[in-house]
Amino acid sequence: MLTELRWQKELELMRSVFPQFRPYARCSAGGMDTRVDPASACNLSEMGTAPAFGFEGRLIGPVSRRLYRVVLEAEPGTYPQCPPNVYLDPMVGHCWIGVSSKRTLCVTRTWRPAQSTFANTLLVVVKYLDEHDGQPDAM
Repeated sequence: MLTELRWQKELELMRSVFPQFRPYARCSAGGMDTRVDPASACNLSEMGTAPAFGFEGRLIGPVSRRLYRVVLEAEPGTYPQCPPNVYLDPMVGHCWIGVSSKRTLCVTRTWRPAQSTFANTLLVVVKYLDEHDGQPDAM
C-alpha cells in the first residue's frame, strides 16, 4: 500500500532524474474519470473508484526521433508491492499485453518493492526504446 513517505521519495527521485515527467492522480467518481491533486495519491481510494496515480511525459526515440508519450501508472492499494503499468503511445515493437487501448508494455525486470521505483521503470522504457524504436508499430 502506498504511504505518504514513499510517494514523497518517488516524487523527489523523478524530479531529480526525469524532471520532464509530471506526477498525476485520478479516480472515477459518478462514472467519470477525474484528475485530482497528485499530492493526494495516498488517499485516492477514499475519493472514488478505480484510483490510479503515476507519472506521464514524453521521450524521443533514438533512431526515428519520434515523440513517444509515456505513462507509468499504479494503484495506491497495490503499489509498491506490484510494479506500475507502462503505456506507450504510439506502441512500438511487439511486447504488449492486454486488449485495445489499455495494452501495457510487457518487459522483464526484477521488481523489489522496497527498492524499485517509478524511475527504475522509466529506465526500462528508455532501454526498450533503444532496442525497438524504428521497428513497426504494434498491431
